[in-house]
Amino acid sequence: MGAMPESDIPEHVPPERVVEFDFYNDARIQKDIHDGLIALRSEAPGLFWTPFNGGHWVVLDTSAISTVLRTPKVFSSRQLQIPPRQNAPVMIPESLDPPEHLLYRRLMMSWFEPRQIAHLKSRVDHWTKHFVANVKDKGGCEFVEAVASRIPVTVFMEFVGFPLDRHEDFRSLIDGMFRSSSPEESQTYAMKIMGELQTLISARMDKREDDLLSRLIDADFEGRKLTFEELMSIGFLLFLAGLDTVTNAMSFGTRHLARYPDFQTQLRAHPERCAEAAEELLRRYTFPNLPRQVAKDTELDGVALKAGEMVLCVIAMAGLDESLNPNATDVRLDREKRNHFAFGYGGHTCLGRHLAKMELEAFYRHWLAEIPPFRIDSSKPPSGVRGGSVMGLSSLHLTWS
Repeated sequence: MGAMPESDIPEHVPPERVVEFDFYNDARIQKDIHDGLIALRSEAPGLFWTPFNGGHWVVLDTSAISTVLRTPKVFSSRQLQIPPRQNAPVMIPESLDPPEHLLYRRLMMSWFEPRQIAHLKSRVDHWTKHFVANVKDKGGCEFVEAVASRIPVTVFMEFVGFPLDRHEDFRSLIDGMFRSSSPEESQTYAMKIMGELQTLISARMDKREDDLLSRLIDADFEGRKLTFEELMSIGFLLFLAGLDTVTNAMSFGTRHLARYPDFQTQLRAHPERCAEAAEELLRRYTFPNLPRQVAKDTELDGVALKAGEMVLCVIAMAGLDESLNPNATDVRLDREKRNHFAFGYGGHTCLGRHLAKMELEAFYRHWLAEIPPFRIDSSKPPSGVRGGSVMGLSSLHLTWS
């Protein structure tokens, strides 16, 4: 189950709402994250209190999750760390509530809308072909390291303006931060990332390039330029979000293809449906968990929540909700409607979702065109998993003839 619980149960928490769950290291998710979450949902109420990680609420019920995510006046984004850390880096616009959040979001949206990223399609295709070609003739690979951590990370680094020759260093920092087992370790990685960003932003302030960092430096924001502190804050969010999320989506999706040869065959026969497959796999294998902090005393699902308490929204449960997605554990291209929160919900819906979909569609199309039927390599260690705010696979060994 992980470390022993660290907090007493608050008096206002009903005993029947207490469930031990450590979203970083829980035994339920160590073998398979999503199977573990389904098991948790079968034994826990839709809203419960866990004494792990300083004590906090966990929301599994889709309706309650949507209430939390669309009510920022009550459930604030100002604190996104569990356990909460007062010295955690601010991530603009993710760490802000209205009205400040919308001002910065409008600025960022101008560079992430479909027409603004259309020019990246050729670069996405280029890097996808490049990294698929690297493993094509090897008969197998450790997919996370060789492919999933390469394609989206390289595309995003190029787009934002991070130096491509630092790929290994940056990926290591991201993985280290998300794998941190203590607030102190997480803070150490955060400070290292901030140091890298300070160097990068300073270099762009001295010399502009054709990248997002340069555009942010020159942007007009409410009649002024962004401050260095604001650039650092935005950069920190870009660093975390851009260098890890699509890697995880790609890994979960490819693991499904390796496990289910019939679905793999179906998609090979209909490559024009790769965009639908990407959406369906995101629904089935949603991987972020979204923390919020209670801004004022409130009630949710008939339970009292107190100001200052932390709430963790397990948004994977929306895609696995049978009332929204019948036969939710099945991955089906003929699903009439796909309901999920893979890109968040409400005002904080992921800005990079259009780029993510572009990358995933291109990957499945090129991978299935170049790699023969593949499967899990049973001779290698099983896939490791990572809990936390962004859940993922640490490895995925594949083989093909």
